[in-house]
Amino acid sequence: MVKKYSLLVAVFALLTFTETSAGDGNPLLKFGRSVLNYIDSMAVKGIDPSYIGVPKKPWQVVLRGSVNKAELEMNATINANDIFDIFDGNMDCDYHIRSGTENYAGVWAGYRGYGIGYSRLLDSKTEGSLLTLGLTGSCYGVNFRNHHFVTDECVIHDQGSIMGIPVDTTSVGKVASPIHVRSIILDGYYLFNGRRFSYMAAYDQSAYQLRSSGSFMVGGMYYHAHIDYAAPENMGFIFLMDDVGEMRQWQVAVGAGYAYNCVPVKGLLISGMLMPMLTGYNRLRTYRYDSLLKQLFLKDPTWDIEPLLNDDEVDDVEMLWPDEERYKTTQTSHMTLNFNARASITYNLDETAYLNVYGQVYNFRFSHDHNHGALTEWFVNAALGLRF
Repeated sequence: MVKKYSLLVAVFALLTFTETSAGDGNPLLKFGRSVLNYIDSMAVKGIDPSYIGVPKKPWQVVLRGSVNKAELEMNATINANDIFDIFDGNMDCDYHIRSGTENYAGVWAGYRGYGIGYSRLLDSKTEGSLLTLGLTGSCYGVNFRNHHFVTDECVIHDQGSIMGIPVDTTSVGKVASPIHVRSIILDGYYLFNGRRFSYMAAYDQSAYQLRSSGSFMVGGMYYHAHIDYAAPENMGFIFLMDDVGEMRQWQVAVGAGYAYNCVPVKGLLISGMLMPMLTGYNRLRTYRYDSLLKQLFLKDPTWDIEPLLNDDEVDDVEMLWPDEERYKTTQTSHMTLNFNARASITYNLDETAYLNVYGQVYNFRFSHDHNHGALTEWFVNAALGLRF
């Protein structure tokens, strides 16, 4: 992941050198200087200086600590009566996949509201990484976030009927093989009151909010998730999820909301934003895996699996998951209503340093054939920022 975005780091390194070598006649350095001048102009374009101030020191290095939590809710409905004699009709299986509370540490660096950040999970027993990019001006902004985590925590809720008796059970456990989840979020916004309200002051601290103000805003969001638990050890889990072992989801949403910056005392800023979003494009691709588990339970099996199970020379897992064959189906779901909520507290110690706590919540829903669910993710960042 670091190598993939090394070019961006190189660009920022070039711009840093450009800042200290403005008098050099090198055409590349002149181009870099022109880029910085353009960013400077966009940071102050159209603002009211009695409401918004711009730091004299444009560069920032931010040390970040982050707490993240993600929960994936999946529901599948299978006609259990076709497989199990004792079941009556459909059986609903609800799974809640939890990432656990993840603690990250990392750094963000940039010029004005343009920067890149990278963090790693502190727990050495599992995997986790965060990559963030930001581009903000006086009345617009674009944010990118790539989050990857691995978990084996699972809450299982099964509901159905056995021989006419209702069954409703909930259990907490772990899947045999870890579940990999990656979410990519790209969102952008436009402020209608960029003259007096500063998104930069609240969320990347490249400006000061001098007096309280709010703004209506419109925005768009692209979201992609990849959920993969396809492993022979998870055959039972996959079987109850209607044979689905891997999912990829794409969503495009637009929305409108409101944000407000409150300045109770000089140097302190409290900000909040809420934006409901309507998902107009919602595509889900599922990968189903054909194991032979059903042959163990079918009322009228097409072949006798028992001799193979009793053969000590045959590995049961390999036999039940012979070739890891999969087939994919793709479906575009109906419109859904999601939301994007943010909150931030910033205290500017002086011109060169500040403290910030920033939180955000995302919610994404999906539906496909007999499966539906939602991914909810929230995080809280604590940061010490230095300007120079």
